[in-house]
Amino acid sequence: MKRVNFAGNDYLGLARDPRLAEAMYRAAKEYGVGATSGRTFLGWTDVHQQLEDDLTEFMGTEDACIIPATYLGGLFYYKRMAAHCKTVFCDRISHANQFDGMHAAGFEIRPFEHLDAGDLRRQLAAYDGPPPLVATDSVYGMSGELAPLREIADAAREAGAELFIDDAHGVFALGENGRGGWELCGIEPNEATVLGSMSKALGVGGGFFIGRKEIIASLKGRPHGAGSTPMPPPVAAACAEALRIVRTEPERRARMEAHARRMRDVLAEHGIKVVSDRTPILGMILKDEFEAAELARQFEANGLVIRYAKYPSEPRHNLLRGAARACYTEDDLGRFEDVVKSLKRSA
Repeated sequence: MKRVNFAGNDYLGLARDPRLAEAMYRAAKEYGVGATSGRTFLGWTDVHQQLEDDLTEFMGTEDACIIPATYLGGLFYYKRMAAHCKTVFCDRISHANQFDGMHAAGFEIRPFEHLDAGDLRRQLAAYDGPPPLVATDSVYGMSGELAPLREIADAAREAGAELFIDDAHGVFALGENGRGGWELCGIEPNEATVLGSMSKALGVGGGFFIGRKEIIASLKGRPHGAGSTPMPPPVAAACAEALRIVRTEPERRARMEAHARRMRDVLAEHGIKVVSDRTPILGMILKDEFEAAELARQFEANGLVIRYAKYPSEPRHNLLRGAARACYTEDDLGRFEDVVKSLKRSA
């Protein structure tokens, strides 16, 4: 029986696209398999620069900065901002890369309640220190929840705070043009510094920042950006090819969205609630952790891989995380429906 990944992060189904493999092969022949040096020395190639230029143009922002791994984003950003701010207001369950960066840079962390822009606004109104930072995830990777970014941005602007958005799970998958959760929620280019991932919807690897030139350029010049070895040139080439496909094949995003609707509908018909209806992540809420684990077992017995785990960043242990992807076939979706229909739910 063919096994199909029905979770993970490859929302547009690009990870196995042969065009990305071909782009990697060509770049490996020309540049080798590793960058071998830092950004400001010998490790920067034409393909790295082209990727940054393409990201800047696609996102419509002033500048972009690629980094070897998205998880390093919190460390890069907060170390840079520590010279200007000492306090950050952040969603209580922001991604660990943010908290790691905040702690490493010595920030005072003031959490606001999860997805609660009203709580953020109240805390900012009571704050009387120098201008702070405001930080949030865009799409929460386990539940699929979408933060109220427009309300959070308004609260930050009124308080004179810089806004930082981790949109790892939103970029290339959400928004009218596929720019991300920030676009979907009406955030203007350069209104925030956005951290994105190229290992999720883009299907490759590495991360990037986009935003105002003054901040992005300084990230490139600081020791973390200038001294760390860039992603291997073949990876950068594959990212550039994947971005080209995103731009020229918007039907991929349309298929992903159609598959998400179909999967949510069949789950709803059989009494399984999904946390969010705005993202490709299907956070299925079951009766308890045992029912969630049993549903995962039934999916896998039918060749659909959805693993159950107690995620550190997700307090609900009765949540089973699936995902809609553009590459599912009619047979794949039919098997998904059959498993959900056959589930014998405990009373």
